Amino acid sequence: MRKLVIILFLSLIPSIATMILLIKFFPFTGLARVITIPITLFVNVIFLAFTLFITQKIKSKVLKSLILAVVILITIFVATILHPQEYLPSVITQLREMEF
Repeated sequence: MRKLVIILFLSLIPSIATMILLIKFFPFTGLARVITIPITLFVNVIFLAFTLFITQKIKSKVLKSLILAVVILITIFVATILHPQEYLPSVITQLREMEF
């Protein structure tokens, strides 16, 4: 059980880092940030915990790692989608329209 909790917290690091970067580069969130950050963390924790519970029955470490990597990418995407913007377009729209 302790190993699963450690894996869960390590799996949250990319999502938390994404939220920190979103707050830094897209700061115009108003008071919605107070509500959406805990909701995002809750959704990601539940999603990762469910994935870890399901992958316990899988014996292949390669398949477990692949599933966990995909789920971590999904949690990053969820963090990006749930990040609010007060008066600007959504973060996804702003990233799509960005020119490098």
